[in-house]
Amino acid sequence: MAFEINIIDRVRTRIPEIGSDLIYELETTALDRIKLRLGLTEFPIELNSIAVEVICAMYNRSFREGVKTEGVDTFSITFVDDILKEYETEFSRYLAIKEKQANTNRGVLRFL
Repeated sequence: MAFEINIIDRVRTRIPEIGSDLIYELETTALDRIKLRLGLTEFPIELNSIAVEVICAMYNRSFREGVKTEGVDTFSITFVDDILKEYETEFSRYLAIKEKQANTNRGVLRFL
């Protein structure tokens, strides 16, 4: 069994200077938004990596005003409209896996 590091520790690894109050607020917001997007009541551990990335993006967005790209010799800004949009493929796969598991666990009724 692998050791699971919690979301806050993983964010602190990426952003050591983040304050405790802010990290807890960003975590709550990110988890709530992901759960709402997927129609979940509990947050699944399988989505922890996405939550870490979303929290880091939210933190960066607060300091960089949503800058998505910039170059060394030129500066251009593309605003991120929806932080969760880039994870739609992963969300769809997660929901498909859960649906398949639910259907597999139902069993099969056979008429003889």
